[in-house]
Amino acid sequence: MPDFGAGNCLKYEAASVPGPWGPGRQTLRMTSTSSGSENETAAAKKNSAGRGRCIGVVLLILVASVLLFGTAADVWVKRQVLSTPKWVAASDKILADPKVQAALATYIVDEIYSSVDVKGALADELPDSLKGLAAPLAAGLQAPASTAVQKILSTDRVKKVWHTVNEKAHQALVNVLEDKTRIGSTSDGKVTLDIGEIVRIVGTDLGIPSSVMDKIPASVGQITIFESSSLASLQTAVKVVNVLGPILFVLIIVMYLLAVWLARGRRRLTLRNVGWSVIVVGLILTTMRRVSGNYVASIITDPQYSLAGKFIFGVLSELLFNTAWLLITWGAVIVLGMVLIGPSRLATWARRSLAPLFNADQIVFWAGAFVLYVLVLLIVPSPAFRTRWSLLALTVLVGFGLEILRRRSLREFPGAHLGVDSSRLGTAASTAWAGITSRFKHDSHGSHVDQLKDLRELHGSGALSDDEYALAKAKVLNAGTAQEGSGGVGELKNAMKPGQLE
Repeated sequence: MPDFGAGNCLKYEAASVPGPWGPGRQTLRMTSTSSGSENETAAAKKNSAGRGRCIGVVLLILVASVLLFGTAADVWVKRQVLSTPKWVAASDKILADPKVQAALATYIVDEIYSSVDVKGALADELPDSLKGLAAPLAAGLQAPASTAVQKILSTDRVKKVWHTVNEKAHQALVNVLEDKTRIGSTSDGKVTLDIGEIVRIVGTDLGIPSSVMDKIPASVGQITIFESSSLASLQTAVKVVNVLGPILFVLIIVMYLLAVWLARGRRRLTLRNVGWSVIVVGLILTTMRRVSGNYVASIITDPQYSLAGKFIFGVLSELLFNTAWLLITWGAVIVLGMVLIGPSRLATWARRSLAPLFNADQIVFWAGAFVLYVLVLLIVPSPAFRTRWSLLALTVLVGFGLEILRRRSLREFPGAHLGVDSSRLGTAASTAWAGITSRFKHDSHGSHVDQLKDLRELHGSGALSDDEYALAKAKVLNAGTAQEGSGGVGELKNAMKPGQLE
């Protein structure tokens, strides 16, 4: 009887059956077929689903990486461009640079010469017979004046004014971009940095009469730092950045985790690819910062201003650089961890070489890991180790990864041992600590002995009376007793020669 189980079906075929009725008589033959065609169909559907899952994983990583790039720029805008304290701190750093001081000095001197009749002022001060020298003197003093102005810009008075005007200008910029108010040094989306007060300070210190400096127009020293014909669009963009920043960060994390979860059977490799994508985003950010800095320097024709402009851009984009290296560090940690737990020959060799360390006693292993981690934090100048939340998260991640590697090493290479006895190590540490504390105790005794010797010499020279000597000696001995216990006085007496306490 044919099998009518699942996966089989009945098939009727026409066949020629020889017999007494003669050849060629047609009859129906019932046959049973297996489910091979259905298995092939299921396999094809499974492969199709697998390809769709792989495509979904790749798309999730790509989209999350693009959003990560945008979020890094968002962090820079919010914490550098729109942060007045950060902006002012950066401007103070900018003024301290010699290249910026030279460029600013040249600008101030040019402003003074274009606004003040230096030639006429010199002619008024010169005798009639020397008034013809006013023009060459004015021209000859322009270069030395720039050098003198650089020194004036380094004074605390100018630094304080610079700090104040930058704070006011940036607050006005934030007010404009966030559409908080239209009051301040803004007009139709234009924000200016007013260093007119610095110009007047410099002119006075250079010896230009106050009557002449009072004639300088109010527009002198007005540096436009922001001007936009599409202010409404920028204000909308700032609002979007302020709202979407936290949401995008959470969305990026969810997309990366979803990509890893969907990659069944390839989750380690997918997480490794996530690490590589984070590294690529960091490298793109550093490249973009360098290219942008070179572009800023190239559009400034004056070489002196070009160097200053490139430095200023570098300071103002420093947070973007730090964010890039934070991402690179995180990506490198993820990639390194996924490679070390992988099945490759290099990873296996690395685990075999490190097995004696991983298989050591837990106290020895974690103490060594802690010391090594602290050394890495002190040596590697990555912003990932300077940001509190990043340092905490990296510490947890590294600790979790080391525990996984330690347990795997115990399974893979159970015979590898370091040969360090934790009990002996603890005994050695206790002995070393006891030696250190005893040395401090000895030094304390020595200091009391020295004090008693000094008191005896003062008493012998007549500088201290008998009562004063007895009172001072009692204070020293009581201090030794309080620090060392009841045996302190006896130890002090034993440390001294006979007769020193009398």
